[in-house]
Amino acid sequence: MAITAHYLNAERLRGELDACGTLKDPYSWPLIRVATGGSNLSSAGFPYIVEESFRLFADHVPHLFADGTRILRWLGRFDSYLKSVDLTEDEQLSIKRTRKVIHNMVYTANITAPPDLWLLRQVLGVHRELGLIDILLEHGSLDVKALAAEKGLDAHQLSIDLHFLHSRGLLRLGEGVFHVGENAAARGTLEAATPLDGDYRIRMTHMVRDWIASKGRKGDSELLGRFFSYKVKGRRTGTWVPDWDQIELGYRLVPLVLGLRANLLSSKMKRGAAPTDHVTFLQSNMLNLLDQAGLLRDGKINRLGERVFQRGPGPFGIIAAYDGYLNGLNQLLHGHRDGPWVSRGENVAASQDANAKTFATANDALDRFCQVTGFTYDVFIEHAVGKGEATRQRCERSGREGIRYFGADLEDAAIDAALAEKERGELPANMEFIRNADIGHPDLVTSFLSERKVSADGAVMMVGNGFHEVRNQTNEQMVEVFKGYQKAGIFLIFTEETGLSDEDLLQTAWNTYHAGFRYVHEMSGQGLRPARTADSRHGRWSWARCASKAGYFVQEEYTNRTRTIYPYSKGRHGNPSISMTYFCVPDKFALKYGLTESASEDKLVSS
Repeated sequence: MAITAHYLNAERLRGELDACGTLKDPYSWPLIRVATGGSNLSSAGFPYIVEESFRLFADHVPHLFADGTRILRWLGRFDSYLKSVDLTEDEQLSIKRTRKVIHNMVYTANITAPPDLWLLRQVLGVHRELGLIDILLEHGSLDVKALAAEKGLDAHQLSIDLHFLHSRGLLRLGEGVFHVGENAAARGTLEAATPLDGDYRIRMTHMVRDWIASKGRKGDSELLGRFFSYKVKGRRTGTWVPDWDQIELGYRLVPLVLGLRANLLSSKMKRGAAPTDHVTFLQSNMLNLLDQAGLLRDGKINRLGERVFQRGPGPFGIIAAYDGYLNGLNQLLHGHRDGPWVSRGENVAASQDANAKTFATANDALDRFCQVTGFTYDVFIEHAVGKGEATRQRCERSGREGIRYFGADLEDAAIDAALAEKERGELPANMEFIRNADIGHPDLVTSFLSERKVSADGAVMMVGNGFHEVRNQTNEQMVEVFKGYQKAGIFLIFTEETGLSDEDLLQTAWNTYHAGFRYVHEMSGQGLRPARTADSRHGRWSWARCASKAGYFVQEEYTNRTRTIYPYSKGRHGNPSISMTYFCVPDKFALKYGLTESASEDKLVSS
């Protein structure tokens, strides 16, 4: 759809606003230009703006933390002002859509940025310790292979680190060589980077969790007080590229939010409540940090704070579960990879928070498919089971009788968490669990079912972000994995985040958390894949292509796309979705129900 023309004369508005003094803000003019820059709706019903407006917002309007709160307040004043302006219906509709996009960009950035900032603080700290930043600032560039050979470093891990820094705007990549980023903020951030305090090289989220659980009686209160003691020193750079203050704030905010979530307190952090209403023993430094992060106003949680506490734990927790990798980054850069690296318990809870919505969509698709085709099933499997969120939702819809439920996972922590949910009555009493079930080995599931005289033929298996965990995967390997499930006759409904390139991540700024998501998964040997094979930077086929080559019929009608990563039009295939939930029917069932061949990648991803 064509973008709507500029409905409002921004110059006229600026003059009137300056005259009445309604919107005193150093960034009023770029915000007015964004708000009046035109908007439209995508075919999926999402509002979007013009690319010029997005670039103006990302590059010239700071919107993290306190700046995000400032923009939300500005929008309120802007709304009040517009009531006195004579607007046509089309003008009102355009501004309403654009206002929604600005709101979403602020909310999204303050949920996606902190885990990236948490990572950046640690990566930059280690690189400063090793002298890599000094070399970069002195010479202006780094060649991965040459530097790795000179310093005795692991070139693969160094490349992963530098691509991450590049994706966050701190470095520029040209002809295989990394340079200091073009944005002035990039050099300032690199120059400000300091080694991390050695006392913090522990699992800080665990310490905060345990300290809160004991009501401040257990744990090192002095260390926590020092950790959360940070005062913003500089002024915003006027761009999305992070400055050192933002990195330090994000690094501290993540464990505090997760510590509250682990104690089931984040849901109580609602707008208008004071954190101390529910956690009376919070240190003043913790409250000061929340205030500097723009989540409080006069000691009470504001709109942005409520959003971060409600939506942040999912992405925060998925990234922070890799704290073992970050604490051991120096070792990894020197080629030492032994040891447990992922905090599985935290990952289970975070995955449940993050996947609840996509599981609802997946279950909706399954219900629609059954209604349209008449398909019935009596076996439901949730792989990468976590706490069994997909099963819990399925049980609510289909009941506890007539279906045999199974949960599978490689990690004991996940199975144990699901068992605890079963004991609480959240999961069906007949649910059985398959331990040590590597999702890359379909026979572990099919053999388990066969031993219990349960047929896999016509079973439904739902997976939330599990297939990317197949380590060091190749295209051919993933085809064989899918083929194992397909030949067993298992209907497969699975969600996967889209693998994005550096350029995608740079262009979207903070509109997705995929930079950090990609970083931790690449360093742990896991494999993200693009929505389209043509978009791969590693030569990886898309998930849909792998499933199709394995004999699955991927159904466009029942495959779901979340919102696209860019809030502006990028052409038919230039704007991938954050994630996709693929609906895959085994070939013999596709023939039975008269389904057409597997949908093309372009059809699946078009929006």
